[in-house]
Amino acid sequence: MVPSDVITNVQKRSRTHINSFNGLNVAIHNVTRKPISFIRRHVPLKNVKPVKANNQNRNKKKLLTSIEKRKLGLHKLPKAGLKYKSFASLHKLWVEYMENFLDLENSTVGANQDLLHQRIAKADYHGCLLMVTRSKCPSYIGAIGIVVLETKNTFQIICEDDQLRIIPKRDSVFTFNISRWSFTLFGNHMNIRPSERASRKFKSRPTIDL
Repeated sequence: MVPSDVITNVQKRSRTHINSFNGLNVAIHNVTRKPISFIRRHVPLKNVKPVKANNQNRNKKKLLTSIEKRKLGLHKLPKAGLKYKSFASLHKLWVEYMENFLDLENSTVGANQDLLHQRIAKADYHGCLLMVTRSKCPSYIGAIGIVVLETKNTFQIICEDDQLRIIPKRDSVFTFNISRWSFTLFGNHMNIRPSERASRKFKSRPTIDL
């Protein structure tokens, strides 16, 4: 037989262990609950970035490449079907453009001639009534017509006989008139694409005679 006082001590110890276990369980529960709430408040569990709709690619139009433009012949003019009279209005618009662009009444003064030379070099010559005054190829001399297309190396002009002529810039000298002024263009200085020439800075050079 087990004495009653031993049973009583065992029961008291078991109750103490149970109470201490319950207290430890509550403490652990409180400790573990605080970091979870801290993580939820201050540290996001997953970094989610808002996805922006890329409307630029959707709305961007597909443009033709330079190879596609060449295949379509957008840089070429038909050799037949062009009429000199149909470009007369273009020449009138070009004269108005040049008179405003060059500002000849003021730029022809000696102090402003450098600015005038810069503007002549950067001007657009589509619509200019151009005449070939000198060239190493005698067949080009005396040709006169309205410029319908300018490339890096050529002026394409439509003559009064409705013939399209391609005049190389190299080793050629051209003249054109605006009001009472006459201007000379040296083709060797013009071997630049029109789009590049408009934004290029030119340096003064002595004229090159043929």
